[in-house]
Amino acid sequence: MTTEAVDSEDDQPPRHPRKNETGRNVTNHNLTTTEDTPIYGKSWLRGVMEPFSCQPLLDRFTHLLVKTGALEDFSRASTPLDKISYCLEAEMTYGADIKVKIRKEIDQLLEALYQKCTEHVKSESLALEAKTKGSKAYLKKKDLEALKAYTECLCLAPANSTIIPLAYANRSAVLYQMAKYEECLQDMERAEKTGYPAAIFHKLLTRRCSCYLNMQNKEKIQLSLEHCRRHICKVPIEAREKFKKSVEDLEQKALGILAGSKNVPSSYSDVDCPALFNGENNTVKYMSSSLEMRVSYELGRHVIANQKISKGSVVFAERPYAAILLPEYLYTHCQTCFSPVSNPIPCCECRDVVYCSELCQSQGQAFHQYECGILHILSSVGIAHLAVRIILVTGWKLHCDIRNESLKGRVAGVGDSGVYNGRNLSDGYRAVYHLLPHFDNCLPEDQLQYCIAAIILAIAILDKTSFLKHNEDMQKDSAPLDIPHLASAIMRHIAQLVSNAHAVTQITTDSKSAGSMIQHVAQARIASAIYPTASLMNHSCKPNIINSFYKDKLVIRTIEDVENGNHISNCYGPHYCRQTREERQQSLRQQYFFKCRCEPCVNPEYIRKEAAWSGFHCEACDGVATWTGDKKSTFGIIEEEGVLLCLQCHRLGRPYQHFIETCRLVIALQEQAEEDLLKGDKSSAITGLRKAIACGSKVYLAENEYFVSLQDTLARCLGEAGDYEGCCQELRKCLQVTESRFGAESIELGHELLKYSDALALALAGNKRHEDLLSKVRRRVDEIFTLNYGPHWKKYMGTELKN
Repeated sequence: MTTEAVDSEDDQPPRHPRKNETGRNVTNHNLTTTEDTPIYGKSWLRGVMEPFSCQPLLDRFTHLLVKTGALEDFSRASTPLDKISYCLEAEMTYGADIKVKIRKEIDQLLEALYQKCTEHVKSESLALEAKTKGSKAYLKKKDLEALKAYTECLCLAPANSTIIPLAYANRSAVLYQMAKYEECLQDMERAEKTGYPAAIFHKLLTRRCSCYLNMQNKEKIQLSLEHCRRHICKVPIEAREKFKKSVEDLEQKALGILAGSKNVPSSYSDVDCPALFNGENNTVKYMSSSLEMRVSYELGRHVIANQKISKGSVVFAERPYAAILLPEYLYTHCQTCFSPVSNPIPCCECRDVVYCSELCQSQGQAFHQYECGILHILSSVGIAHLAVRIILVTGWKLHCDIRNESLKGRVAGVGDSGVYNGRNLSDGYRAVYHLLPHFDNCLPEDQLQYCIAAIILAIAILDKTSFLKHNEDMQKDSAPLDIPHLASAIMRHIAQLVSNAHAVTQITTDSKSAGSMIQHVAQARIASAIYPTASLMNHSCKPNIINSFYKDKLVIRTIEDVENGNHISNCYGPHYCRQTREERQQSLRQQYFFKCRCEPCVNPEYIRKEAAWSGFHCEACDGVATWTGDKKSTFGIIEEEGVLLCLQCHRLGRPYQHFIETCRLVIALQEQAEEDLLKGDKSSAITGLRKAIACGSKVYLAENEYFVSLQDTLARCLGEAGDYEGCCQELRKCLQVTESRFGAESIELGHELLKYSDALALALAGNKRHEDLLSKVRRRVDEIFTLNYGPHWKKYMGTELKN
């Protein structure tokens, strides 16, 4: 390897590292909706994962089958395999003589997608462009831009390219400037392993020593200094004196640290995944022994506490059987464990995925060996991608073996050993296979879309991967590995996932925080996964557990004390604090095919509470009045239709004119304030919002979502204008409503308290009396976030609360 291709950072003047800056679940029936699998944003990796969705084709076929009456023929096919076969052979005629054959149209779609496969292979020229872009950004001290460019270079560079070690070294320089020393060390090691030029290797040695100096790791400092000294004779003569001077400078800097008594091994820390309360259950893996699985005709498989369990106990801790990253996170999160990454390792063959470590890269090969280069095709069908991932992980023979097993005399999903979801692959897949698919309960239109999606995936897998070759020797006692049988297997899992897939989330700072000193946080959905043990829980609109995630591992904690014999219930999406009873029941019927009878759905006391969230003051008795009509509004009232019904005095009728005029005025003031904000006129926006709140308090209940949003917006405006005392005052009002609605330990309250702590910290500069209150609020935020998200929530936010 020659020195002519030396990376540009080696020719740049050294820069001093900066100190760390403290910054602060429901799947839709449509297979590729933005809710389930959002369309890719504009990728920083050029030419990769361009937006594409198969949903328009699925919708077109559905429309044609309905219009031509062929949907009835499809519905008469008795088994999933028969339905698949029908779709493969169906030809529809509409109009005078227009004929449409489903299989032909699928083939044409796939042919177009196959042609795009060339866009996902490596490119030396594009990698070089990205490297140059990174070097320019580095010189301009645009570290984030440089970091992305060098990662792009690594994703684009062909295996064994001489660019790879240089890109790793360049990225290590950027990471050093960002004070990410652990990541910097990792990239330098990768540069060395991939053939970094010997003539300039001394540059890595001095950077490595500098990392250990900043990390104050005495043992590593001594070893790296010794390595530098031994290497002096190997440095090219023209660079030797400069290197010797650099080593002497490092030795001087090390004197104070080495003389000290304290050794700080690393500034980097990870959080261990918490252990299950009372140990693991012997018969249901990944579940606490304080729980047990029971089976009844009415409830099916469900989970009961067999002892008293205290609030905050970990009762499930489960890795997914299979999981997929959403496309917009393919370059920011590890493909295998979903950790956010700043210095990822790319796939050696395609541009499409990255890993956090060599271990995850090795483990990910179990499925990525088949998906490599065709991820754009698999992702085009949304949640159906996870269905095919299950088959790829399982293998064809095991799928057929589990499918053909007799259930006689045992609980579905439990093997001969009596264990549900054991550690081996067959026990895990058995648990997945016997999750309820509800396929027969689905509308024919949905069944049709599942069939077509499964066919698209089956053809792509058999056409473009080695899955058939790897499984053909194991087909002797199995069903044929052909399009109909593979599509039928995929379709079963698609139907299961509609009811059983989990949204994998991570806490993050949301877009409202941009340009604001007051932080807004949210849960971002980054992946979809299947957790067969956690899927045993039945639904309640008021669950007694909460889900959090440690990388890809689902960790479930109790959020209240649970008595012996009580059900452990999850929320499938419709939560009583977020949706009305009518909305929840409709959602559960459409997607999960049951009528919920949990406490909020049967207890009349919850009606008033739900009504207050969109409620008004009754004009007669000042009770809770709710809007009743065919239409609803975010603003709580529709002027042309509907009436107000008071739940206290039972007055029913149209609101008085002054009531409607007040609502109009409040909305007009709010809209004008938003315009003022866009113009940067905070003073006018604050004045308008204060008037809107004063007027609105006469008609809107304090719990009304729209009215609370006005107070929250006013608080944000006051904070941005520097009136932190006023901001705190408005946030306290929001806190009272939030705690009343969601509970004293709800994550919603935690989010509001986090904003409040930011505002208090800013107000503290002008008034020290807030010091004790700030400390108390931060402790409470930590308690709530740890209960809801687990102890690793700070790591994902990239920050910690100051004491």
